[in-house]
Amino acid sequence: MITKSKRQMIPRVVKIPRKEYFWGVSATPGAHKKDESIPLLHLLRDYLKVGDKEREISRILTNGLVHVDGRVVRQKRFAVGFMDLIAIPSIKKNYRIVYDRLGRLIPVEETEDAAKIKPRKLVNKVTIKGGKVMLVFHDGVNKVSDIDISTGDVAIFNLEKKDIENVIRLKEGAKVFLTGGNHVGTISTVKSVEVSKSSRANLVQMEEDFATVEDYVFPIGTLKINFNDIPGGKA
Repeated sequence: MITKSKRQMIPRVVKIPRKEYFWGVSATPGAHKKDESIPLLHLLRDYLKVGDKEREISRILTNGLVHVDGRVVRQKRFAVGFMDLIAIPSIKKNYRIVYDRLGRLIPVEETEDAAKIKPRKLVNKVTIKGGKVMLVFHDGVNKVSDIDISTGDVAIFNLEKKDIENVIRLKEGAKVFLTGGNHVGTISTVKSVEVSKSSRANLVQMEEDFATVEDYVFPIGTLKINFNDIPGGKA
């Protein structure tokens, strides 16, 4: 099993110098795709600078000092992706993973209150045994629930209660964060949603005079998430 990759082969969403380290680690298969995630080693060493050696980062993780979405993670190859919440309680720091204006994943620091919630975009609804509905979210989380929510909407999870406490709907007037396309890393306002009658993705028209596919649209409403540290990311 390959666990390391040459730095030049690491996905471009990972924002680290290409010549500083010859080797990098490959993310383990999981909730996020390889080209849409950062291995924890690179996040902690190259982004957050909590240690300058792979051995030091491994020790930090082994000691259970890093939480992802409210649970301890000890694997250095663990993949973190868009909207994941990374907490390091020992130094009282919380970070959320977002896209910058170049489409790269970056951590932005969060407040204690913002670090209690995790926005998850609904990508599918499946009827299971007993007629119950299983909700499938963008980060691989599944939840059986009868809550009123449609694909494209965002559910706000309370990480402490592990339950949905609110829904942000994809609709006219909604504030959204863009995760791809020419306007990646920016906040826009929905003007209308054109529902496709074929297998093609729905098209979302923005008040800022451009359109993008629904796949790139992540409703944020009035969420108190720190978008101020994203270059060009403020509304």
